[in-house]
Amino acid sequence: MDDMLLGDLAAEHQVLDDLVAPLPAEVWARPSPSPGWTLADQIHHLDVSEGAALLALTGHSDQIFSSGYWPGPPLPADPAEVLENWRASRAASLEAMFALDAKDPVIWGDGPMTCRSFATARLMETWAHGLDCFTTAGVEPVDTDRLRHVAHIGYRALPYAFRSQEVEQPAPLSELRLELVAPSGQAWTYGEDGAPQSITGSASHWCRVATRRMAAADSDLVAQGPLADAVLRVARAYLSDGAPI
Repeated sequence: MDDMLLGDLAAEHQVLDDLVAPLPAEVWARPSPSPGWTLADQIHHLDVSEGAALLALTGHSDQIFSSGYWPGPPLPADPAEVLENWRASRAASLEAMFALDAKDPVIWGDGPMTCRSFATARLMETWAHGLDCFTTAGVEPVDTDRLRHVAHIGYRALPYAFRSQEVEQPAPLSELRLELVAPSGQAWTYGEDGAPQSITGSASHWCRVATRRMAAADSDLVAQGPLADAVLRVARAYLSDGAPI
C-alpha cells in the first residue's frame, strides 16, 4: 500500500488521540455535535468502524453487511477503555492495509473499492469525527494538507451523493471544476480546466461541507452555475447509513 497515505492516516489517528487522551471523564461525557452522542460515543464509533474495516480488509465483509446492520460491541463505561479499544482496532486495520496492494479490492457497502480508496475513506471518517471531538472539547483544530485526501473523496463521491439522495444533476459533472486553496496555500483543482461551472474557496470548508460538518451557506465556498449550486446541497463523502464511501 501507499506508505504516504497510510502515514497520513496514522497521523490523523494520532492528532485525535493526542486531543482526547488527557481529557477528564466529564469531557468524555459531554454531548457532541452528533445528536445523542457524547465524545465517548464518537471515539467508540471509530473503534467499531475500525473493527468492521478489519473484517472487510481480511475478506469477511459478509459479517458486516449480510444482516444489513452490524452494531459492534456496546460502549464501555470507562473512557480509558474506550480509548484503548480504539488504539487496538485502528492499529489492526492499519496493519492489514499495509499488507495489501493499493489496487486490491475491499468489499464495503454497495460493492468493492480499492484498498487505497478504502484507506482514504478511513482517513476521512477519522478526521470528520475528530472535528466533532475538537468541538466538544472546546479546542480549535489545526487543518493540514492531509485534507487533500478528504477533498478528493468528497469530489469523487459526487455521483453517489446525487444518486443516493435522488437528486437529478442539472448538468454532467464534467462541466464542474473545483478550485480550492489548501491549508498550506497551494492550489488544489478537480475537474477539467475551462469547465463552465465552478466552486471556489478553501479546501478546509469544502471538506467540512462534504462531510456535513458545515452548511454550505456558512462556508467561504462560491458556486457558479446550477450544477455547482446543486453540488453544495448534496455533497456527502460517506454512505447514507453512516459508513464511509
